[in-house]
Amino acid sequence: MLKTRWLTALTAAAALTALATPAQAADLRLSATSSLGLSCGIAGARVGLQEGRFGGFIEGAYCTSNVEGQSGKAAFGGGVTFDVFDAGLVSGYVLGGGGFQGSSSVLFAGVGARVGLDLVPVEGFIEAGYQRVSTPLVNVPGPRFALGVTYRVNVGDLSSMTGAATGGESSEGTGGQSGAPQVCNVTPEQDEAAVRSATVSAANEALSAAASSYSAGFSNFSYQVNVTGVSINGNTATASGTVTISLTNRSTGQRSTDTYPGTVRLVRSGCGWSATGYTRG
Repeated sequence: MLKTRWLTALTAAAALTALATPAQAADLRLSATSSLGLSCGIAGARVGLQEGRFGGFIEGAYCTSNVEGQSGKAAFGGGVTFDVFDAGLVSGYVLGGGGFQGSSSVLFAGVGARVGLDLVPVEGFIEAGYQRVSTPLVNVPGPRFALGVTYRVNVGDLSSMTGAATGGESSEGTGGQSGAPQVCNVTPEQDEAAVRSATVSAANEALSAAASSYSAGFSNFSYQVNVTGVSINGNTATASGTVTISLTNRSTGQRSTDTYPGTVRLVRSGCGWSATGYTRG
């Protein structure tokens, strides 16, 4: 029973998906935060949208007054981000913005880092920087620190949505065409190969991370990703196949092998592809 539950969890980890800042695919980011500065040390919430390296967010929280006998106040703000590097599991960005803490205005700037996996739609982030609260009497400068957990949801290609809303041409391929931008100059066969490669790459990253996380309970972990079919429809694609996982239970010494079928969903990212979802079975 323990083995079955663990394998199910491991497969789910390999199966879940999110975008890792693809060039033309937008992320909706829903975050639970805790911070010093704008959110005053109380848990808050943040909603953001990111396409490519650019992003924006709005956030709100309830601030404690930290003064005996005085109640707290609400804080609201917003900001923009720009990704400066992507090192696989970790990406770094700069940010800036402003808002209100009670009746006082706030300006802030800083740097941040996200940690997450291609196939897991949950990431953690940490931010540090400077803020200035402008009161009627004096400006109050100070450090700003924030950390949080984000759930990412793919909402598609914002540019293609805009084109559809304004009557622009559809970017989906027809008549057997791959649907890739003309500048990419790829054949349907090359496009299919790119889908397979993106699927295997995302699965490998998640499975490898899961194996590391569970190394205390299991050893000699091995896996094989097998893509059996690809379907491309313009700027979206699906890849079906199986994942075979073998491992040894450290407590019993028993080795087991199980195979799980599933389907990965992908969206076009420039001339390549990025995984955006998984369905088991």
